[in-house]
Amino acid sequence: MDLFSHMPRGRKLAILAGGLGILVFVWLAPPLHQDPSYHAFADRRAILGIPNFWDVISNLPFLVVGLLGLVSFPEFGERILFLGVLLTAFGSGYYHLAPDNARLFWDRLPMTIVFMSLFALAMKERKLLVPLVLAGVASVLWWRFTGNLWLYGFVQFVPLLAFLVIVIRGESRLWPVVIFYGLSKIAEHYDKDIYSVSPFSGHTLKHLLAAIASWYIFRWIEWSRSQAIEPQPAARRA
Repeated sequence: MDLFSHMPRGRKLAILAGGLGILVFVWLAPPLHQDPSYHAFADRRAILGIPNFWDVISNLPFLVVGLLGLVSFPEFGERILFLGVLLTAFGSGYYHLAPDNARLFWDRLPMTIVFMSLFALAMKERKLLVPLVLAGVASVLWWRFTGNLWLYGFVQFVPLLAFLVIVIRGESRLWPVVIFYGLSKIAEHYDKDIYSVSPFSGHTLKHLLAAIASWYIFRWIEWSRSQAIEPQPAARRA
């Protein structure tokens, strides 16, 4: 079955050209390696015998939202998305117990599943969900086995940019997702600065803000489902 058969010709060409351009760039560009200082988070307190306690425990909201989504939505696409959210709680928690590149793989893998499945659902292109998720997984595997971050970077940046365009052009109920995820990235960047003036580090706040964003994804899907089953005015009159 042609996954692109239902798409306008212009969109097909844009996707194919963009994908080819990314692959050529990744192949030819000098490798982009993970900065070792990335793992040096501000808050390293051990509490109750758990190292980096707050960066570990702040992943629990992902567990709650992931379980809620899996229980609430029977559709394949939504289940893949919230399975990714659920696994983020375990992957990120595992990574933050002893941060290094090997454990970072298990943090990034489920997040990529969330990004790519959300992208497919926001585009209303469910046929592309599996290929997009597989592309995301492949980007993390590529980084893990080659040490080159370029492909993973593109898989994060391009869908997020396209997602923002989708939100601006009509999916206004996804604005809280954009806002809270954007705030999470800001908190992550200012990890040490935030910790110097507050009881919690920027990275801990990043987890909490990103979990709030995932909650608003849940609310958006819940609203979309209610709109799909709500009778139209003409049907009511009939």
